[in-house]
Amino acid sequence: MSGNIKKIVEPNSGIDYSLEKDFNIFTLSKELPITTYPSYIRLGIVIYCVKGNAKIDIYSNKHIITPKELIIILPGQLVALTDVSVDFQIRYFTITESFYSDILSGISRFSPHFFFYMRQHYYFKMEDVETLSFVDFFELLIRKAVDPENQYRRESVILLLRILFLDIYNHYKVNSLDSTATIDVHKKELTHKFFQLVMSNYKVNRSVTFYANSLCITPKYLTMVVKEVSGKSAKDWITEYMILELKGLLTNSTLNIQEIVEKTQFSNQSSLGRFFRRHTGLSPLQYRKKYLTTEQRTNFSKNNTI
Repeated sequence: MSGNIKKIVEPNSGIDYSLEKDFNIFTLSKELPITTYPSYIRLGIVIYCVKGNAKIDIYSNKHIITPKELIIILPGQLVALTDVSVDFQIRYFTITESFYSDILSGISRFSPHFFFYMRQHYYFKMEDVETLSFVDFFELLIRKAVDPENQYRRESVILLLRILFLDIYNHYKVNSLDSTATIDVHKKELTHKFFQLVMSNYKVNRSVTFYANSLCITPKYLTMVVKEVSGKSAKDWITEYMILELKGLLTNSTLNIQEIVEKTQFSNQSSLGRFFRRHTGLSPLQYRKKYLTTEQRTNFSKNNTI
């Protein structure tokens, strides 16, 4: 199947090259498709910092991006970007979830532990030689993507990105102890499918039964398998996804509590408050006050009571 690569697909889009909207390249940019408060993103993003700096937060693991650093964000991560310097410049590309699946389809299943590992180990400081190699790789991606004589542009891009992700996975295998190495492949696959479902449904469905039914297994078996593979129960993971998003939204000073209720699809402020207090020991407003300035606290106290 041949790919359809276009140069500047839309006026003012900022996209330099696009492959059927699954793969977008930005050769020099000052902005990223990431909010200033933690939110789950559907895209995978690979970033190379040219100059300047910015603070990135993935699942509360904070890091200052500096020049000659490579940042790897997998699809479905909880990410925020703040404190961007005026001279911040990056090269980056984005991939959709489906394109990411295509990239991994030719590789033996990655360990579920890899995705947890990448929450903390998502940045790589590059030496001069590595920097030159990545710049060459980036340029090769573009050349393969826009080659008018190449009927297999999509396949070529997938193969190149497969090499990149294999290098990253090899780094993980060398530097971590994979506690799931002896676990049955079927259980790992089931856990992977569970996480995919949670990312798409956690706002609407917080019941283990829903996910078990979707996977055609019993809630008891799902809980056992997810606990064995990941170290946490299915219920704990569903709750963590929701709590992390709520914490992110509460630290965003542009949203009031009612807007957060609507965004996270709770029935009302009281139900959100009970859920949040049960799992954190604080009300949403108490948690918010820990992170706001005096002026912000005053403004929010006028409109929030939970």
